[in-house]
Amino acid sequence: MNTPLRVVMVSAGFWPTVGGAERQALELSVALVRGGAQVTVLTRRFGLLPSRQEVQGVVVRRLWTGGDGALNSLTFLLGVLGWLFWHGDSYDAIHAHLAGSPALAAGCAGRFLNKPVVVKLGGGRGIGELAASSRTGLGRLKLRTLSFLKPHFLAVVPDLAAEARDYLPGARIEVLPNGVDVDRFQPAAAGEKIALRVKLGWPSGPIFLYTGRFSPEKRLPWFSRIWVEALGGRRATLILVGDGSERKALEAEAAASGGRVRIIPSTDNLTELYAAADAFVLPSTSEGLSNSLLEAMASALCVIASAVGGTAETIENGVTGLLFARDDAAAAAACVRRVLDDPAASALGANARRVCEQRYALSRVAERCAILYRREPA
Repeated sequence: MNTPLRVVMVSAGFWPTVGGAERQALELSVALVRGGAQVTVLTRRFGLLPSRQEVQGVVVRRLWTGGDGALNSLTFLLGVLGWLFWHGDSYDAIHAHLAGSPALAAGCAGRFLNKPVVVKLGGGRGIGELAASSRTGLGRLKLRTLSFLKPHFLAVVPDLAAEARDYLPGARIEVLPNGVDVDRFQPAAAGEKIALRVKLGWPSGPIFLYTGRFSPEKRLPWFSRIWVEALGGRRATLILVGDGSERKALEAEAAASGGRVRIIPSTDNLTELYAAADAFVLPSTSEGLSNSLLEAMASALCVIASAVGGTAETIENGVTGLLFARDDAAAAAACVRRVLDDPAASALGANARRVCEQRYALSRVAERCAILYRREPA
């Protein structure tokens, strides 16, 4: 009888914290458990959350941290390091999400205990954690330390892998995309879509959707203005789901749109929002591989996005979505008009769904991770 694979996930944030890295850590952990693995997550403890909890079969251990900023990171690093050494006989491999203090702790423990270590890199080219670390002395020391510890780095797209080779010379870097649960995120039938819109209180007419952070690199105020101008006399609604530093600017755009742009809070129940929409927008200046993009593709939405980073490597223009050059307002408007006026645009979403099933299904990603966990450490 085969012994179950035992994996420790290390992530500075985890459920119920909502973010791209946190969502991937949870969903990958659950997929591994479904495949027969035993998964323990080490993360920081916030507020009144319990120190130990089981979430969908995943054991979550929340560690105490003190202070803010660098002190918080240091105490988390030490807490993770202590746990990994103390419980060294209870796991077979370590998977760290993002190349910060969790990755340093995982790399140290793996090196001394002879355990395989996987570190998933985050962000997009030029704005992600590697580029940010390269700008400070402590950050550059962290990168040199990680290169010395020799974990197995994962980049979600080739663009990020190429950047990582510049900052982590000699490191083992492999491209492994984010995964999406294609059973959970599915296209809705026409009747179901209408019923969902009634339930959500959404208007009739085409629905364009964005889900994620309201942060400057997403350029949502810029796109909202372009979108409203592209409508002309057509009836459609742009729904922005999330929160962040750009919220006030977006509220101003929504107020000026005459109800055509709406803002709603973040929610855990994203499946209904995707199923009720027609198109998905992602006008970022830089991207790794957006979880929201994959969820929209799995839901068979027609994607309109800037041709940057992982988005450009994931969407085939005119086949699985519509891409426009970054900062090209006229091209972005043309994409909006095509979705509104060309009945064939809906077929792009169906194509995107097929690609998700073939390349980005979460079960496939989990299987590839399991292979990495069983490799001999460097």
